[in-house]
Amino acid sequence: MNLRISEQHHKLVRQATSASFRKEAELPPETGCILLIADNEHPENPCFLVTEVLLPGSGDVAESSTDGLVFSASFLRRALLRVRERRLAGFLTVHTHPLADERVDFSLYDDAQDPKLMSNLHELQPTGVFGSLVLGRRAVAGRIWPVGHDQPTFLDRLMIIGEALETVSLGGEPLGAGTASEVFDRALALTGAGALSRLSEMRIGVVGAGGTGSLVIELLARAGAGEIVVFDFDVAETSNLNRVLHLREEDVLAGRLKADRLHQVITESALPTRLTVVEGGNITHADVAGELTGCDFIVGCVDCDWPRLVMCEVAYQFLIPVIDIGTEIGFSDTQVQSIDTRVSLVGPGRPCLICAGVVSRDRVRLEGYSGSEQDRVLKMGYSADIRLKAPAVMDLNMRAASMAMLVIRHFLQPYLLTPLPHTIKEAVTNFSMRALQHAIYGDCAICGTGERIGIGNGERLTTRTATPVSDRL
Repeated sequence: MNLRISEQHHKLVRQATSASFRKEAELPPETGCILLIADNEHPENPCFLVTEVLLPGSGDVAESSTDGLVFSASFLRRALLRVRERRLAGFLTVHTHPLADERVDFSLYDDAQDPKLMSNLHELQPTGVFGSLVLGRRAVAGRIWPVGHDQPTFLDRLMIIGEALETVSLGGEPLGAGTASEVFDRALALTGAGALSRLSEMRIGVVGAGGTGSLVIELLARAGAGEIVVFDFDVAETSNLNRVLHLREEDVLAGRLKADRLHQVITESALPTRLTVVEGGNITHADVAGELTGCDFIVGCVDCDWPRLVMCEVAYQFLIPVIDIGTEIGFSDTQVQSIDTRVSLVGPGRPCLICAGVVSRDRVRLEGYSGSEQDRVLKMGYSADIRLKAPAVMDLNMRAASMAMLVIRHFLQPYLLTPLPHTIKEAVTNFSMRALQHAIYGDCAICGTGERIGIGNGERLTTRTATPVSDRL
C-alpha cells in the first residue's frame, strides 16, 4: 500500500521536523506532526492520500525528548474531529528519530505505545484508518494498524507529487537504483535506469485513442511503461485511417473499436507493456471516471473540455499528475497564420486548465447538452462558443505526442527547465517555453481553495451521474 502526498504538504512535514536534524544540535528532540488521509480504494492501485498536514502548536506536544514524542490528547482529538468534519479515512502520526540517517525503524518505545494509541482511536472511530510514520534524515518507515489486529501492516512507498514524481521507500531505507530491461538500453542517456524501472511499474492512463492518443500509446510502450490504461469508446471510421496509428481498412469494415486495435498491436509487439481497454471509455460517466483513480499518471488526448475538466478534478483530488495535449491552428479569414502544439502539466500547486484558459466553462456546459439542445443554445446566442472540428493532422499530432513523452521522462528524472512552465508551446517557426501569466485563482473550485488536494472520493467528479455541469460551474 502506497502513500501519496503533494510536494507542498511534503515540504510542510519537513519544515515541521527540521529541528530534529540540525547538525549543530548534540541531542536534538523528536518533533512531528499529523497527516490527515483519504483512502483511494481502487482495486488495481489502492493507496492513501495526504489531504492535510496538522502542525502542532502551543500545548499540542505533551512530551518531547531525544528518544520520545507524545502528542497531547487535545491535539489528537482535534485531528479526529477534523477527520470527521472532512469525511476522511483517518490520520497518521509523524515523529522523528533524530540520530537516524539512511536507515530508520520504529523503536521499542514506538512498538509499545502505538498499539495502545491506535486501539483508543479505533474505539472512537471504528472504521478509521490510523498509523504512524517515523522519519530519519534520509529515510522513512511507515505502518498502519488495521482494526482488530495487534500487528501492523507496513506501507510500501511514498509518492511525492510536485515538480517531479519522487518515490521514497517507506521500508526504512532508500530505494535501490532499480534496473531497466535491456531492450531500453539506448534510452538510459536521457532517462536513467532508476526512472525507467519506475516507469515499468506505473499504470498510465491515456484518455483518447485517436490521432494523438494512438501515438502517445505507442511512445509509452516503447519507453517501457508497465501498463497503459486506455479510455476511448470510438469505433474506427474511414476518416481515421490517415491519422490513427495501426488502423486498417478491415478494422473500419468490422466496426472495430480503435482501442481494441491498439491492444492487439501492443500485445503482438513482444514489449513488456500491458494494455488495458476500459469498457465504455467515456470519462464523463462516473463509473468510467472511477477507473482514472487507479492510474499513477494520466495523459489527456481529447479535443473536448468536459473530459479535460474531469481529468483536472482527478489530478487534485487523487494526486495524479495530468499531461494534457492539444494542437492549435490559427486562421485569419482563409489564411493559416499559426500552427502550434501544446503540452500542459496539471497537478497540485499548479493552475488547472480552467485557470490556464485551456478549458472554457461555456464549452463544458455545451458538451453536456444533447446535439439538438446545443444547436438551440447556439442559435439563440446563449453561448459565444462555436463548435469547430479540431485539426487532425498526423504530423502535427506527432510533434505534440513526442513533446508529451519527453515531459513524462522529465517528470521521472528532471532534465528540462525547473520548475517546468505550466504550458509548453511549439510553433513551426520558433520554440518557446512560457510560464503561465495568470496566478492560481483563489476562488477556483478545482485548484484555488486547496480543498481538493488529496481528498480522494470526498468530492464527486463532474460526471453524468453527479450534479449537473451547469450547477457545478
